[in-house]
Amino acid sequence: MASEHAILLISDRANQSSELARGLSHLCACRTIGLHEEKTAAGPVVAIVTDVGLRHPRNIERLRSLLLQSRASAVPIVAILRDDSHLERVQAAAVGATSLLAAHAAISDISAALAPVIRSTIPIAAPVAKLTPAQRVEQARLEFGALFGAAARGAPVSRTGVDRATTSVMTAITDGGIRQWLEVVWTHDDATYQHCLLVTGLAAEFAVRLQFTQSDQDHLVRGALLHDIGKAKIPLTILNKQEALTGEQLAIMRTHARIGYEMLREQGDYEPELLDVVLRHHELLDGSGYPDGLAGPQIPDLVRLVTICDIYAALIERRPYRQPIQPALAFNILQEMEGKLETALVKEFAEVAEKSAAAPVFNSNVPGLE
Repeated sequence: MASEHAILLISDRANQSSELARGLSHLCACRTIGLHEEKTAAGPVVAIVTDVGLRHPRNIERLRSLLLQSRASAVPIVAILRDDSHLERVQAAAVGATSLLAAHAAISDISAALAPVIRSTIPIAAPVAKLTPAQRVEQARLEFGALFGAAARGAPVSRTGVDRATTSVMTAITDGGIRQWLEVVWTHDDATYQHCLLVTGLAAEFAVRLQFTQSDQDHLVRGALLHDIGKAKIPLTILNKQEALTGEQLAIMRTHARIGYEMLREQGDYEPELLDVVLRHHELLDGSGYPDGLAGPQIPDLVRLVTICDIYAALIERRPYRQPIQPALAFNILQEMEGKLETALVKEFAEVAEKSAAAPVFNSNVPGLE
């Protein structure tokens, strides 16, 4: 029965978490336990929300202990961050959080983000039709966080989860357009998540622009969602570095393509075309890309599409060591990469770039174009 399933809310301020618990209870039962209480929650848990200050070592160790079994069973773990700092984000990732939300996030947005996770287990979640485009972006972000978190833990990257995230992305783009997608993604400062969601939104808009069939649209979005999944295994000291990478660090960063490819290939439930995107999205038509220096016809069509979105996204993101490139100039740079990118596809991308120009440029720590 649905009542047997529950969201587990772990809090170090139970008196302030009661409102959150009530807000989540329309999805399914919500059980709350204090961080330092001896009791544990009984019954199956479909998701965990932590509302815990992560600046105190005692809190971190206790939370790590409580989450140990959940990490092993791949239960989604959503961490609410008190000050949304880089330190908190690193600590949350270290204890196993698969998705991060700022403490100022509205309860309705937290519920909307959790809804698809709960829906995949018990059919009680709020109807999708009631969600706003902004809430759909939150859905996609949470779903991507669960996928990336699973990869970081060495757990399987759920194909069902990828398909669910793909639906969320396409629905958000259809309902709200690329501008709203970018504006919502902009409010989250996790560098890797932001970059991957930016690329995915651009790919979804590009698929619509190219008038792909629904099946082909979904295929392109899946590829974009997964293209950087190997970064889940790159050390955070490199992934979140505030300066340009050294040569040695750049070499490590570039291993993400093959790491992601091997990770998904070993699962056995991803099509070769998707695996190609993960492995080949940094290959360029003139043979100057990596990891294998492929050229021309050796590079599949799906890869060429994602590569354009990936490079454009990297150009318009703000880096700690350089200012963002304005969308119009970023598109000019794509055009100047003739011989490296397919000219006809870059031309088709013009409308996507134009639509994205109305949204703010991005604040990201993603190093270079890697």
